[in-house]
Amino acid sequence: MKIAFIRNEYDPYGGAERFTQTLTDSFAERGAEVHIFARKWIESDTPNIRFHRIRSFGSPSLLRHASFVYMSAKAVRKEKFDLVQSNERTLCQDIYRAGDGVHARWLEIRATYESFLKRVSLRLNPFHRYILRLERRLFEHPDLKAVIVNSDMVRREITSRFRISDEHIHTIYNGVDLKDFHPQHKAAVGKPFRKECHISDSTPLVLFVGSGFERKGLSTLIRGMSMAGGDAKLWVVGKGKSDSYKKLADQLCFTARVTFWGPQKNVMPFYAAADIFALPTWYDPFPTVVLEALASGLPVITTAQCGAAEVIRRGREGFILSSPQAIPELAGYLTKLYHPSQRGVMSLNARKKAEDFPTERTVRELDELYQKVINMKSIS
Repeated sequence: MKIAFIRNEYDPYGGAERFTQTLTDSFAERGAEVHIFARKWIESDTPNIRFHRIRSFGSPSLLRHASFVYMSAKAVRKEKFDLVQSNERTLCQDIYRAGDGVHARWLEIRATYESFLKRVSLRLNPFHRYILRLERRLFEHPDLKAVIVNSDMVRREITSRFRISDEHIHTIYNGVDLKDFHPQHKAAVGKPFRKECHISDSTPLVLFVGSGFERKGLSTLIRGMSMAGGDAKLWVVGKGKSDSYKKLADQLCFTARVTFWGPQKNVMPFYAAADIFALPTWYDPFPTVVLEALASGLPVITTAQCGAAEVIRRGREGFILSSPQAIPELAGYLTKLYHPSQRGVMSLNARKKAEDFPTERTVRELDELYQKVINMKSIS
């Protein structure tokens, strides 16, 4: 099988990118000829993987994205592929993986908390208007054979907005490496890490992993932990502008309890050291970090606006906030999880739930879909 993947660029700090690399490596190791079309990517040692650099404009954002759409289509058409999958909003693919969700839905959610002037700015912004038009063209394109979503939440968002049949949409959940992320790392890696950072075994440690702090709900988490009281610590891992959040922490007398680690290539030690994972996101189709946390045995707190809420049972593997603005609700859940007895059973449940989502399952389901689409193309 000769397959092409389109992705804007590789970010070693992103959960989605880590998963995409795992996916491409897996197919290459199974004998597929894999071609990656991207602006930036990490060169692979796997001989079956070939990287094609897409040279597009660097800025502004509209020109950068539009030129990438055009140049990637031009590059892909130079060769014949059994299958072309794009993880970006482009127009030359057989399969589109909607890992970023639906842009129209994200703008709707932003409108619920932004100021009037900001809402007007978003509505008139040329980039957002361009993405909305492109998104409609993409989902309603006659040559599109299938759409992959990583949650049923995104499936519903697509079918309610675009002229596309439900049978063209396939829910394939992300997978997680169950060896790299495992509760057994707590003793060998997590405990020494905590000791190095002067955090006692009795102090609850809450972990936040994500880039783009506004959308991921970091301010809600800081406010919720402040309201919950106690001596729990917060570790923030990810890429984003932290100044306003440090200022908020200072205003809430929370500065001594939060540490900003910045982006990390190896996030496993942070999961191993933590007791609780919290991601009160405003909108997230299904962040891989939630599966990494569950696999590490961490109870998860997230929101109903996160696709991962579909696999978390309230009070079993974690808690689901009704809204990213539900700060008292968040404080109450945190207070419960600060008690080791409450976390113990939930930690076991979290690991057991993650074992339903091994990387191998995702690869198998994708392979079945790829064969189906290839057969469909051969008939047409």
